[in-house]
Amino acid sequence: MALDTFRSHFSQTTQNGIFFDNASMGPVAPEVTAAMTACMELRQAMPMKYYQYAARVFPACQALLARLIGSRPEEIAFTENVAYGINSAANSLPLQAGDNVILCDREFASNVYPWLRLQKAKGVEARIIPNDGGGLTVDRLEQYADARTRAVTVSSVEFSDGFATDLEAIGSWCQAHGAYLIVDCAQSLGVMPMDVKRFHIDFLAGLASKWLLGPFSTGFLYVREDLARELEPPFAGADSVKIDVDSVDYCLDWREGAARFELGLPNAPGIAGLHASLQLMDQVGFEAIRREAWQVSGYLIDGLKELGADLAPCVLRDDTRSTIVSFSTPDPQQTYQYLRGRDIACSLRCGLIRMGIHGYNTTQEADQVLEVLRPHLAR
Repeated sequence: MALDTFRSHFSQTTQNGIFFDNASMGPVAPEVTAAMTACMELRQAMPMKYYQYAARVFPACQALLARLIGSRPEEIAFTENVAYGINSAANSLPLQAGDNVILCDREFASNVYPWLRLQKAKGVEARIIPNDGGGLTVDRLEQYADARTRAVTVSSVEFSDGFATDLEAIGSWCQAHGAYLIVDCAQSLGVMPMDVKRFHIDFLAGLASKWLLGPFSTGFLYVREDLARELEPPFAGADSVKIDVDSVDYCLDWREGAARFELGLPNAPGIAGLHASLQLMDQVGFEAIRREAWQVSGYLIDGLKELGADLAPCVLRDDTRSTIVSFSTPDPQQTYQYLRGRDIACSLRCGLIRMGIHGYNTTQEADQVLEVLRPHLAR
């Protein structure tokens, strides 16, 4: 599928203005809505057919996710959101009082509060350290880690400025120092490469509604297979164990792999929608989508430089930038309202104007944004 055809699937969004807010939520294609509707219509017509449907669609969705992140399908559990995945990691890893988990001071709340709760409940220090140019680096780890550092938790791309973490370097550091690596991939998966094996990731938490262009309340959790079998999940439900759900011969015998982190009936319409979105993106090619998003965001960066915009430091380097383009102005709130009033969708995060560029976005749209900003930034 050509990129212009891919873009046409989002015409109901793009005809209403310029949508550079994919870091908040991505649009959905009609196929996604249709798949979710079909799932509910099946239940409406014959509820018990749901199980036949799930037996087909759930593994197919897991297989696409596994190929996208470089894992095996058995290493993926369906969840509601990133917070569930991070909480699962925080409360199942064998961390003890006096241990510490390192994270930087630019993390999204979903990757902070589970660790603060763990600190309060078990005395495991949530060591929040200063960012280095917008995110976490090996240099910062060397500065702040010690013999009791047992885990590192980080976003693949930071939510406010778009800092792209060098996961390969962080993962290698964790492996060398015997620390677990937990990653929130909400701001990258779909437009940035991911390889859980090469990056030595132990837990990867993701969601559908941003760069995967899927439904709300639908996410996934990758757990490294040999690690999963050693862990006691923090929650248990009918689908966490091997015994049949209709049995009263109760036995807490965990399922193999990441499945032990699933509790019960997952969000079937959400998974159906995510599967449809992954299929659409797979037809285009995730690498082609990544290249286009990178090229268009780079084009926007160059244009903003020419306008004299005050770009976030990470945006100025290819090794730390992503497809999120963030910049500041003397009055960010005013700039945000100015752009939104001209049908340019963006976000205001931590005092920065944030623009999230996907593979369906174009340089023509970037030119329109730059023309709108020109008189505003010249004041």
